[in-house]
Amino acid sequence: MRKAKKSEEQGLISQEVKDSELDPNAMIQTFDLTKIYNITEGIEIRALNGVSIDIKKGEFVSVMGPSGSGKTTLLNMIGALDNPTSGAVYINRTNIAHMDDTQRTNLRLKQIGFIFQFYNLVPVLSAYENVELPMVFAGRPKEEIERNVTKFLNLVGIIEKKDHLPSELSSGEQQRVAIARALCNEPSILIADEPTGELDTKMGMEIVKLLRELNLELNQTILMVTHDPMVGTLAERILKMRDGKIIATETTKN
Repeated sequence: MRKAKKSEEQGLISQEVKDSELDPNAMIQTFDLTKIYNITEGIEIRALNGVSIDIKKGEFVSVMGPSGSGKTTLLNMIGALDNPTSGAVYINRTNIAHMDDTQRTNLRLKQIGFIFQFYNLVPVLSAYENVELPMVFAGRPKEEIERNVTKFLNLVGIIEKKDHLPSELSSGEQQRVAIARALCNEPSILIADEPTGELDTKMGMEIVKLLRELNLELNQTILMVTHDPMVGTLAERILKMRDGKIIATETTKN
């Protein structure tokens, strides 16, 4: 049914999937995704073990599970940060395993926004300059950069502190800047890896509610890893992982 083809350039097994298996309404699809890390001779860790998921355009999905269950590895595969050992990842019906390094970089820059646990803001740049950075890398016109930076700093409620350095902002404010930065190139997908991990409960809930509001307003697909059940239930659907597999899927009331 599916044909496996060896990619010598990338050193992985990439599955070709028939068009009939691809959902036209899906933004993200994975097929039998496997990732094996060879620790030493004869010892390997199977971080992902045959993961197949289907995430619709505009859907907000959280991934939950214990430490070591494969959550972050799954995000890395979907975000084109790492290659699977076998299986396939399709973003908007395109197999990203077939992309070269330049294509994968452009995919991450223009179609995928990343939000991390530790913000990853450049300490010597202001909030405004941090948000504009991906747009500068993408070669956007100056007028468009100014418009989008102002727009998204306003959306996340931090425009009044646009000239502040990260050290002059609270943890919650820094995460809002990081969200604006992830949004500035208007990506189709937001990938959030423990976006509330460094925040207290109240601020964490505010940040995820903000993500949900942006998801509804901008119709962006959001895939979020979290260990917090309260945070996870703010998504539309929860994928539960254990031992590198999806063991359950739950639909919430959101």
